[in-house]
Amino acid sequence: MILVKACPLGEPAERLLIAVAAHGHRVLPGPEALDSDAALDTDAALDSNVAPESNVTPEADVTLVISDGPAVLNLLSVVRALGNRRFRVLVLSRLGAHPDARAASLRRLWRLEEHVRGGGAPTLTLRLAPLVGLETPLWRKLRSRPALPNDGRKLVNPVAERDVVETLLRALGGRVTWNDWYEVAGGEAISLAELRDVAARTHGGTSGGEWEPTLEEIAEHRLAESEPWATAFGITPTPLAAWTREAVA
Repeated sequence: MILVKACPLGEPAERLLIAVAAHGHRVLPGPEALDSDAALDTDAALDSNVAPESNVTPEADVTLVISDGPAVLNLLSVVRALGNRRFRVLVLSRLGAHPDARAASLRRLWRLEEHVRGGGAPTLTLRLAPLVGLETPLWRKLRSRPALPNDGRKLVNPVAERDVVETLLRALGGRVTWNDWYEVAGGEAISLAELRDVAARTHGGTSGGEWEPTLEEIAEHRLAESEPWATAFGITPTPLAAWTREAVA
């Protein structure tokens, strides 16, 4: 499958697409790249990336990937640039997206979701919980034992980044229909302080650590329901203990 960035994406979307590309999917920086020699072998890209067990023929030539980032999205211009190619849309959003959110970034994400849904193309929207893994920016930040607002009592549903990557691969392979949205969140509710304590006990550095998402966004997170996502994609959310056990200092 060929994935095309609608515009420059922010994190963690860019990082996730790098992981998807490592599994054989072609990721292009924009629709103009579709006309280059590197993107002409569309049929081969489609055939090689459909999950063998699914027997699903992709319904689009191109998957358009949208998230918030450093540039303003001109969706009409992007769609025009696709020409007559069939396309579907993957929206990488975040938990907390809502028209009445206090964080401007979450209100912007809601408007982006609505704008895309209104376009009529097959659309899959994934609202991502905080992504964790031994090398994720959030984990590196927590490993440094930062001060936390409200003594870290805020409850979160972190999701293993590898589960998110697997979700994207299954979506691209035809596991689900592209007309829905899901909260992609772990099955464990844990306080931010507890999460920091777990991270601080693991081996690794703190360079490159940052709040991803921001503390402003995390403050608006409600406890997410992981079952619809897990059931639809056939994924068992990875428990924290499963991937931190061997990395404990």
